[in-house]
Amino acid sequence: MTGYTQDDLDRLGGLYTGRAWFAHVQLPSGARRLHTGMGPKTVGGHEWEGVSDPFGGQMVGVGTIEEPYFGSAPAVDVVMSGANKAFLKEVWDDRADMEGVSCDLYFATFDPETGDEDVALQKLVPGKISAPRISFIGAAIRFISMKVVSVFEGLNFPDTGSAWSPAGQRQRYAGDKGLDYINADIVEEYKK
Repeated sequence: MTGYTQDDLDRLGGLYTGRAWFAHVQLPSGARRLHTGMGPKTVGGHEWEGVSDPFGGQMVGVGTIEEPYFGSAPAVDVVMSGANKAFLKEVWDDRADMEGVSCDLYFATFDPETGDEDVALQKLVPGKISAPRISFIGAAIRFISMKVVSVFEGLNFPDTGSAWSPAGQRQRYAGDKGLDYINADIVEEYKK
């Protein structure tokens, strides 16, 4: 990961700039390069496919990158609203395989008038995807939400969104009963 130059910071503070998020995702079906805009875009020597379709009602939002602090894993919320039925079914069928796949987030800005790259593509979050959640509000409003969590999250704290309980541990590692014995009464039996 590289840092921003002073020239980049001046352009980021300008009046008019168009920002876009990019994700290099290792999905079960293969690697894909996606961006939050519309249509294909060549940036950083790679072709990225747009996942937003305002005419079809499909929009993607990327939340703020949380500053990590002790006891909390840094994560970025990604929400796709207006997903069509076929895409919902694909996510639902592959949800178990999607959890934990590599997903690196990149950021770049563009001149809104010309579409030229203003600030070069920068890798901001080397991460992995949490389990996707499909949510419905009534019959018509549906969205998919997931978190991109840092690859370093497990160094100091449990996974994002996981409970520090016996059930949470078995969800992460099937059959692990280690937490069942924390704060349990010890009964010693002696056989003669």
